[in-house]
Amino acid sequence: MIIKFGMLTDPIKAVPEEIIRIKRLGFDYVEIGIEEPLATPRILTRQRKRIMRLLSDNEMGAIGHSAYWVQFGSAHEKARRGWIEEAKDMIRVASQLELDLLNFHFYGKLGRVGHTQESVNIFLENFSNAMRELCQFSKRKRVELMLENVPVADGGTGGIRNFSKVMESVPELNCHLDIAHAFIEGGMERIKSYLTRFNERLVHIHIHDNHGKLDEHLPLGAGSINFKSVIKWLRQIEYSRTITFEVFSAYQDCVRSREYFKKLWEQNK
Repeated sequence: MIIKFGMLTDPIKAVPEEIIRIKRLGFDYVEIGIEEPLATPRILTRQRKRIMRLLSDNEMGAIGHSAYWVQFGSAHEKARRGWIEEAKDMIRVASQLELDLLNFHFYGKLGRVGHTQESVNIFLENFSNAMRELCQFSKRKRVELMLENVPVADGGTGGIRNFSKVMESVPELNCHLDIAHAFIEGGMERIKSYLTRFNERLVHIHIHDNHGKLDEHLPLGAGSINFKSVIKWLRQIEYSRTITFEVFSAYQDCVRSREYFKKLWEQNK
């Protein structure tokens, strides 16, 4: 199995410079964050030729990543429609940059949404409808969408049960698993549950570490996640696509995490 390793761009830095840096750090591909302040769809459209040239010259692959706070499940319909239109702009620029994959996050915990089953049902219906519309739009743009799990307790609007309902409602949607987010939700067993339930739709993984409470984005080995078990389960499902190291402490920590993972991968054949 040949897995490709990548790194996420920093949204406070220009994407062209990030591509150069990520290549120098030895990664196979760049995950382009499409978000403010310096990587909005408008800015990326202006930089398109330079980005495409840098990816080609450096023989780098690329996928797309949206901001987590997008509100597809909101009951404020004008705001929700606005986010859907913003998402279409993200899909358009992903298409212009020839990105095969773009993620959105299963996020929506605002105010007291989630405190009643009725509010959860409204959220899930709105979110699913948005994903269905966006999948149809992205198909015309030749971009595949994937949904990323977020680090919340299993309840309210979040958790694997509600994530599963959206995935069942929108069969065109791929799964993007964030290992560390699943760990916050329910420990090692929850990571295994996501891998078991969505392995046939799993197209991308984020990896970083934490202590099970906060989304710390630590280097691998600095938190409480058992990565030997993670690798065992990935091998069992024969995962062979992309893994982005979403470590936010330092650039070299991201490199060290990659090498740590590769060593464990080889040791656990």
